[in-house]
Amino acid sequence: MKNKVVVENTLTPFIEHLKNAGYDVYTLNRNFNLKNITSDEYRAIVVSGLDVFSERETDYNNPPVPIIEAKGLTPQEVQNIIENRLEKIK
Repeated sequence: MKNKVVVENTLTPFIEHLKNAGYDVYTLNRNFNLKNITSDEYRAIVVSGLDVFSERETDYNNPPVPIIEAKGLTPQEVQNIIENRLEKIK
């Protein structure tokens, strides 16, 4: 089974890199569909910056998965962070 991640739709290089690495990538249109992420089926959410989230849309329980800020990171570095977190879960 593939690992599912959510990536902000503006992060095209990250989307392509993670798809090529075998991830099942779903896109996030800024914070518009963030409230729809309500399960732990996704392994991570990758956003351009934490300012993507509006205070009224998020809280400590929603979304229930790790959020990775891609600002200043390469696609490979983001993949490494996701994989390190997956190893800790196992």
